[in-house]
Amino acid sequence: MKRFVADRINIVEGSKSVGLASIVSNLRAQGEKIISMSIGEPDFDTDLDIIEATAKALYAQKTKYSLVEGEKSFREAIMAKVKRDNDIDCKLDEILVSNGSKQTLYNIFQTVINPGDEVIIPVPYWVSFPESVKLAGGVPLFIKTNNHQLDLELLEKSITKKTKAIIINSPNNPTGAVYSKKSLEALGEIVLKHNLLLISDEAYEGIVFDGQKNYSPASFSKELFDHTLTVQSMSKTYCMTGFRVGYLIANRDIICAMNKLQSHLNGNVTPFVQHGAEAALRCVPPKQIALTEIFQKRRDIALKKCLEIFPCVAPGGAFYLYPNVKKHLGSRFKTSEDLAKFILQEAKVAILPSEYFGDTDHLRFSFAASESDIIEAFSRIGKILA
Repeated sequence: MKRFVADRINIVEGSKSVGLASIVSNLRAQGEKIISMSIGEPDFDTDLDIIEATAKALYAQKTKYSLVEGEKSFREAIMAKVKRDNDIDCKLDEILVSNGSKQTLYNIFQTVINPGDEVIIPVPYWVSFPESVKLAGGVPLFIKTNNHQLDLELLEKSITKKTKAIIINSPNNPTGAVYSKKSLEALGEIVLKHNLLLISDEAYEGIVFDGQKNYSPASFSKELFDHTLTVQSMSKTYCMTGFRVGYLIANRDIICAMNKLQSHLNGNVTPFVQHGAEAALRCVPPKQIALTEIFQKRRDIALKKCLEIFPCVAPGGAFYLYPNVKKHLGSRFKTSEDLAKFILQEAKVAILPSEYFGDTDHLRFSFAASESDIIEAFSRIGKILA
């Protein structure tokens, strides 16, 4: 029956991180005590204010078809939020609500990419970036980063007549890197100079450490706003991964085109879920500050333990460590994937290899886990690699 599967699906890889989660679940079902440092999901419950607002909307029968672009009150909350937190001035018709940032990104590439268009993707990258480009008939063009930061000289040299867009992710998954304002301003100049689109995935924008600020390129100027597609999500900062709510801020012409696509794809996002998300955006900011403080404490503990085994650049945001494991690769472990499998089998710790992110010689550790699990995980790994 494989002959009935379309060619465009055959060129796409399934999400390996999702596949690993299934393996871990099966091992746990067999009685194995696995410490998971592989999942990109906060381990905190969704705030009760959000749950109550969702339930209230459900009991109020917010269960009918709704606007494709999103509930008006939710989009008004998004306008207020991005002005307050991201310095982005936008209007109601410059917002589109979708089922998480994954769908937002899929919508973007289906809307703006023609067959053969190139999209520049810095490496390492989030696993869905190149696959979403390929599904739209585009060509992912990968460029290396420098110590997890953008190499703007290399990036500009990589631009061709076929280049349509550049996609960035800050704070970054898998490295935790946060791009500086200076770097993003220089990137914005390149985008305008070459008349490109800049897709800014800001799923982790609320989780930054050491007093840093995460900058949204769309806030720098009206001209750059019109060239930037800002993707944000309710999943990470608000611990709402299962709600599947994300949104796009962009020029109204792009929003209008994407709205047309989404009207055929899924119509509206679940209305009562949007009311819960609205409550999250209107909640008191100190709740997010407290969450970030917890993650920073975990980051410090995880980084200290990790450095006893692997060299690692300190992440400035998100909840990942991305240590270099090259010294452990060779005859015994040919790839970081081999090493990750060994650690899972022998230490019972689940992590992700850098091959999943288009890279080599690294592992990704998620410190969205308890402090005790973080300490125990690195203790186990240290023993089996000693």
